Amino acid sequence: MSRRPSGYMPQLDALRTFAVLLVIIFHWFPTGEGINRLPNGTIGVVIFFVLSGFLITRILLQNRDLIQTGDYSLKESYRNFFIRRVLRLFPLYYLALTFVLIVLPEASDIDQHPFYYYFYGYNFLLQKTGNWADTLSPFWTLAVEEQLYLIWPWIVLLTPKNTFRWVIITMIISGIAFRAYEYTQGNLDGILTPACFDTFGAGAMWAYIVVDYRDSIDAFLKKLSITAGLALLGFLALLLLPGDHLLTVLFQRTLISVVALFMIGRASLGVQGLLGKILNNPVIQYFGRISYGLYVFHMIVPGYTIALLSDLSNRIHRPLMLGYWSHRFVSLIILLSVASLSWYLIEKPFLSLKRYFVQKRIGQLVS
Repeated sequence: MSRRPSGYMPQLDALRTFAVLLVIIFHWFPTGEGINRLPNGTIGVVIFFVLSGFLITRILLQNRDLIQTGDYSLKESYRNFFIRRVLRLFPLYYLALTFVLIVLPEASDIDQHPFYYYFYGYNFLLQKTGNWADTLSPFWTLAVEEQLYLIWPWIVLLTPKNTFRWVIITMIISGIAFRAYEYTQGNLDGILTPACFDTFGAGAMWAYIVVDYRDSIDAFLKKLSITAGLALLGFLALLLLPGDHLLTVLFQRTLISVVALFMIGRASLGVQGLLGKILNNPVIQYFGRISYGLYVFHMIVPGYTIALLSDLSNRIHRPLMLGYWSHRFVSLIILLSVASLSWYLIEKPFLSLKRYFVQKRIGQLVS
């Protein structure tokens, strides 16, 4: 019998750590130089999207099975799913938005267009303004996820098991096709939700295998290992092209998604050996658990708290002299502290409420 992911999969937290670290590197260091030569931001975001596609689709597919057996209602399934997402995402999201609106309005467009931010439409605004200097610019990914949550549960819950594979294939193709359309319009960033469909579709594919075809897990992973190797070679080849080249715009995310899918598939089952020891490291896994806070605050901390510390040190006539690397080291320490406080004081208490909104037979699923 093939192994099957079940319950809490701790090595996925370690992957979250590496994903958020790539995003931080992308925003904290000069693009195209030193440790930021790779498209680290894109890689990190794609890993998050593929991981999200796997976890939420897995839960929804199991809910679908319960609905079909009469043990769960469609209305109850969607309600519980959405409330659990709200408890996970909303508290910290709105706290960060309100903080920037009140304390740092000059660092964002939020004071001019609060509706886009507060109603998860920021990716539409960013598409219009192109203002990537906005402190809240990374929040476009949160808008994409929330928009997906409005439609994806209904698709998964209402699609028959024997046709769901075609939904996944359509989703992956449509992501590439939408980026092709956007390319003809001069929009190369791919920050609207349809442009990200292939990344979520890749994660959904693994959920489909482990829920509906679990006896095929080992065979699927063998094929995926070869496909991921080819995808990695394709990704490296695309690095030789300009970032705005048509092939890069169309296929870079898809190729990264395939590699991410392989990593997530293996980690969900439990990787052994040296890599397994790294993914099982409790410190690395802890950083993954607080990765949402790290992501939310990673632009706010260096832009605000370091300036605040400098101001306070000047007031006591002890100027804070930070160089290039010391500035980033201090920022990282503060970011880890803020994210830890966020986890224990805000996120974890709200997450504890999720137990009231889950069907008992799938109560141990991770979302």
